[in-house]
Amino acid sequence: MSLPKVTLLYTNGNLLQDVGDIDGIAAIIGTGTTAGLLNKPKTVYNLDDAIAQGYTLLAEPAMYRHLQEFYNEVAGNKELKIMIVANTVTLTQMADNTNSTNGAKVLTNEFPGRVRLLAIYRTPPGGYTGGANFIDADVVSALPNALTFCQARLAENAPLRMIIEGRVQNPAAANTLTPNTSTNGFTAVLLGGTLNDGSASVGLLLGRAVKYGAHIKIGKVANGPLSVSTIYIGDKLIKDVVNLATLHGNGFISFMTYPQKAGYFFGIDRMASNDDFRLLAYGRVVDKAAVIAVAVFTEDLEGEVDVDADGKIASYEVTHLEERIKQQIQVAMGDQISGEPSIYINPDQNIINTSRLTLKGRIRPKGYKSFIDFELGITATT
Repeated sequence: MSLPKVTLLYTNGNLLQDVGDIDGIAAIIGTGTTAGLLNKPKTVYNLDDAIAQGYTLLAEPAMYRHLQEFYNEVAGNKELKIMIVANTVTLTQMADNTNSTNGAKVLTNEFPGRVRLLAIYRTPPGGYTGGANFIDADVVSALPNALTFCQARLAENAPLRMIIEGRVQNPAAANTLTPNTSTNGFTAVLLGGTLNDGSASVGLLLGRAVKYGAHIKIGKVANGPLSVSTIYIGDKLIKDVVNLATLHGNGFISFMTYPQKAGYFFGIDRMASNDDFRLLAYGRVVDKAAVIAVAVFTEDLEGEVDVDADGKIASYEVTHLEERIKQQIQVAMGDQISGEPSIYINPDQNIINTSRLTLKGRIRPKGYKSFIDFELGITATT
């Protein structure tokens, strides 16, 4: 150019900013019909990307719905693993760890160690009968399979938590499923969603979860209401569900509203257990610490250590290893746990003869203000 000038350029693609993988990647597996996509794990980064790959509203309305709710909640680009299977595949079969044809294992095998949260949903074929109870019988039978599946991923050093769509089969029936008695801290059952067809908004839950760190509860009120305008449980609007508190107390993750607050929120992030891992936040924090520990100690495999005259690991080696893993967890998770992690190595280990080193680690999670009691009265004096 021969003359000085100002050039004005418009750029596109700035509205959907990348949302980092704060504490793991999510995945959704559910039923669909597009032959070329069945049983094929895919990666998407936003709704437009998913549409371009064939997950359109017309072709795949169920997956499109969950993807739309996920990305509306995330409000940005976010890596998400997805897969559709035929509508004849049950939730129980999706969660079956032996199913390497059209189950969740197909996706986790394709992306080993990548997924930390996995949701499954199903739109059954016409004529399907899910039993006489409030919740589809398929949900009940999927719970033990989900536990086995997650335990198998843990054995592969790839821990994850699973969300099962709590399909409402008979809205007028009494509920007989109490997830919190299932002793399955790896799995949650989500009840309720944006449609009045008995489905549950698993994409919405995943979107809220991955938007924040592992220690942040999906129901944290300070993070604002969910990005939806209507919630149903079965065929009823949530405001008309008279036993809503009971359903929450049964151990479902579900929705609620607050006086003086607009919009919908998740309630307590209950898992299908009453043990240490009864909350999704607890499980996600432990999973993150486990992944950090595996990464650190993998470097030590087949590595040498000094031993004392009895063939036991030297005391200064013990101290070094304890401080090393403690530091790594503290650096990566300092604001996600309470205090320092506790690492203990029993020095009375004959590593010469066993070649085995055993460690114990404990982390103290955050506490959560799920119930607040405020005593208020009047007084004649100040």
